[in-house]
Amino acid sequence: MLESLVQEAPYGILAIENANEILIANEQATQLLKLDNREQMLIGKSVFECFDHIQSLKAKLKDSLKHNNSSFDLDAFLFDDRFLNIRGRQVDEGYIVTIEDITRDKEMEMVALNSMLEAQELERRRIAKEIHDGVGPNLSIIKLMFEAINTETSWELSPKANSKMKDVFELIDSVASDIRSISHQLMPKVLLDFGIIPATENMINQINRTEKIKIIFFHSVVSGRYAELIELGIYRICQELINNAVKHSGAKEVQVQIIEHSSSIILMVEDNGKGFNKQDIMNENPGVGLINIESRTNALGGNFILDTSTTKGVSVTVEIPLEK
Repeated sequence: MLESLVQEAPYGILAIENANEILIANEQATQLLKLDNREQMLIGKSVFECFDHIQSLKAKLKDSLKHNNSSFDLDAFLFDDRFLNIRGRQVDEGYIVTIEDITRDKEMEMVALNSMLEAQELERRRIAKEIHDGVGPNLSIIKLMFEAINTETSWELSPKANSKMKDVFELIDSVASDIRSISHQLMPKVLLDFGIIPATENMINQINRTEKIKIIFFHSVVSGRYAELIELGIYRICQELINNAVKHSGAKEVQVQIIEHSSSIILMVEDNGKGFNKQDIMNENPGVGLINIESRTNALGGNFILDTSTTKGVSVTVEIPLEK
């Protein structure tokens, strides 16, 4: 009965004795982890020998067994094009590892994230168009009307009134400039027309002109254009990371790299600022910016790696797979 229950379980099960030898392995476990498909051949073998092809799981298990069979979890672990939830738990005189295939759930989550991000971008595009086509021209008309009043007035304005009128013109120019900037950030036209590299260069040039921080940009892109969602995703992630560096890092320099590989595109953003305690931030208050970056990366099926400490600045690597 026990053997039947183990074999019919809807997830993989591995039972490991204290000697680190496999005691039980059901068919689900052997299939999901690409182990020897003859389960009986695994019985009595060292679990570490069996996991040579999955080094990250092997290291996790070895560390757990070394520390009095402490529990471990590997959530959404990507292996052989499938996402797995792997749990390790201590039992009497041994260890139990369960393996659950969550690929379909992950795919549905990515579809939902993509739909949400598409809706956000459509709304950004709509607002940007309203600002560009409506508010911007109306401000220009207001300025022209004030100028006409100023030139057509039959009486001489006092020096104080002239000064106020000048202040009004400057304020209108400032608001118009802010609106153009907001419209550009919402949906940069250069991104839609020319792609990720010109758009990123344009964004960085604008920041270098207005901020004290120095941003250096490198790229090795051959294809030129990618799918619109990929370009928008990389641009938004880069925008968020640079914004974080400018506002919070205290850095003097930021390096941005966009590198194309045969099957993926990589964005790297590094600063020489004060950094932060990664564990505290991720566990207690990850912040909207980091959550947005991780959500966008997940929606594009990519990997997000954050490397930082309170002494060495921040380094972020985002790798997005390209459609073949």
